Amino acid sequence: MFHRVYDRENSVFNKYLQVTPEFLEKVIKYYISRNIEIVSLDECHKRIVSKERKRRFVAFTLDDGYADNLTHALPVFEKYNAPFTIFLATGYPDQKVILWWYLIEDLILKHDSISFSYESQNYSFITLTKDEKEEAFWKIRRFIMNSEQENLEPRLKAVLNDNFADLKYPTKKLALSWEQVAELSNHPLVTIGAHTVNHLALSKLTEKIAIEEVNDSIKIIKSKTGKDVSHLAYPLGSSSEAGEREFNIARNCGLKLAFTAINGNIYRHHSQSLFSLPRIAVDENWNISYGNPYFIAYANAAKRVIKRMIGNR
Repeated sequence: MFHRVYDRENSVFNKYLQVTPEFLEKVIKYYISRNIEIVSLDECHKRIVSKERKRRFVAFTLDDGYADNLTHALPVFEKYNAPFTIFLATGYPDQKVILWWYLIEDLILKHDSISFSYESQNYSFITLTKDEKEEAFWKIRRFIMNSEQENLEPRLKAVLNDNFADLKYPTKKLALSWEQVAELSNHPLVTIGAHTVNHLALSKLTEKIAIEEVNDSIKIIKSKTGKDVSHLAYPLGSSSEAGEREFNIARNCGLKLAFTAINGNIYRHHSQSLFSLPRIAVDENWNISYGNPYFIAYANAAKRVIKRMIGNR
């Protein structure tokens, strides 16, 4: 699971969303050198549900819909003839999603202190040093993330406090356009998957709105690309944002596979849980040995043992 692929570091606190093309190439070469086949998600689906034993495989996915997926990621995947999937939130090319995590970063970097009020409560952060700025970023991010989704924008506006004339400027600068999405969709290596419309935590929405977020994103992508959408990644994707209700929504929308952001490999038993599949999150701090299937298998086995022990208490 990747997000952005860019040729220089242009973020301080959001760098966990970014790798360089050189790092992406290193990861691809790692799997190739170990005879692990790089497959599309359609092929991934076939292998999960098939009873035939085939060689080990890996599937590459990029979330959200950043323009650098075309300009910087695609050339690397082309070099190795490696398929990949972009999970697109349609609000990105429609320029409706506020990439607030970049706005918060800009705000903190430009000020030595941040103060705001929300619902009669005052918040204040000293942001003189790098450590203070980083601490403030994660606390403010948590303040926004912990809100009910319908209250996200009011909280965001309280934090930003008229410091930005255009809240959509990061979206306009960083997001794919529909023309670029169409170009990618027509590429033989690329699959476009759904990532909802507004990139909101589905678990914090009413069931009706959550269904609309998934269904509408599928319909919009199909209308823009002329191709069916078979795969979904839940926005944010932890167990707090995607649970049984969301898995059932994905199943009922006629999808083949749906992915969380919960760390782990895919095993044969996942044929029984096609709508709650794990992924391995990758950024520049990722130790490539963590992508070793044997390492992941050992770690997951340990988790299962711990879970059984806790369950037996």
